[in-house]
Amino acid sequence: MTRPVSGKAEITLDYPDKVLIGTFGQADQCHARFGAYDVLLTLQRNDDTGACRSMRLSLEPEVLANFLSELAGSVSVAAPAYANRAALREAADALARALASADAETELTPDEEVLLLHVME
Repeated sequence: MTRPVSGKAEITLDYPDKVLIGTFGQADQCHARFGAYDVLLTLQRNDDTGACRSMRLSLEPEVLANFLSELAGSVSVAAPAYANRAALREAADALARALASADAETELTPDEEVLLLHVME
């Protein structure tokens, strides 16, 4: 689902011979989705010329998990402002619930396990 960016995002690509910087704000759009083997994050801006500018970042889920763990460890050093903490907590809880729900959907009931064993025989 695409939604407006709720704040400001800045992207910096630092090459040996140049630096590219892009900013995205509340008039722009963001999108995040899970694939089976990746996480795709997109920021998109449509300017007045009709040209679309976007940033796409594809990560393996383990890389995103590493970032989240590192963020968790850094809270004691520099905690975000209270309003931001509440939003981050709500988003983390929503992600945890969605992942738990996906796990529940893939677990077999005891009856399904028996049926699967009979099919495999």
